[in-house]
Amino acid sequence: MASEKPKKKSKKELLFSAAMSIIGERGYAGASVDEIAAKAGVAKGVVYYYFDSKAALAEQLIKSGLEFLAVRLERAVEPDMTPEEAITALAHEQMRQIEKRRDFAKFLLSEMWREDREWRETLNASIEIITALFVREIERGQADGHFRQDLNVHFTAQTIWATFLAGALNWTVVHPELDYHKLADDLASFALAGLYSQEEK
Repeated sequence: MASEKPKKKSKKELLFSAAMSIIGERGYAGASVDEIAAKAGVAKGVVYYYFDSKAALAEQLIKSGLEFLAVRLERAVEPDMTPEEAITALAHEQMRQIEKRRDFAKFLLSEMWREDREWRETLNASIEIITALFVREIERGQADGHFRQDLNVHFTAQTIWATFLAGALNWTVVHPELDYHKLADDLASFALAGLYSQEEK
């Protein structure tokens, strides 16, 4: 039986790949629609057929990228894991996904702190989906008495995820020679040290 040919990417998928590469490398402000279209191998008009503007394209990149990451992180947590094991699994999966999508991580980190972007609401909503995964594990740890009760759970959950994100990108860009399994364990240990109740330390 002949092997199936790889599925040809649609023009929209080509635009997504091209935009992610260029925006990830140069930042949103440094990327032009002309460059994105040229890299995708399509006419400039095709960009505006699918997206109203460069901002609309960037917004979709953020939304789809974070939704995909949320699904992968959710799948990394097994039902029988303890909260500590779950947080460690989330650290490992974050490292794996950022290694595969480094351009997206660079784009995301550069935009997370900007308040003036048109897609701020979409970005916040997408981040909330991921934050909820960490909130769930922190609250489970609090319920079994292992994690501190005085935490601002939502803030702590977002901070841990952002730390994992920055740590993963630091590894892929600055220290790719290091073992990611060890680094993921270190990130998880760092997070857990701040979560444990006094009795657990």
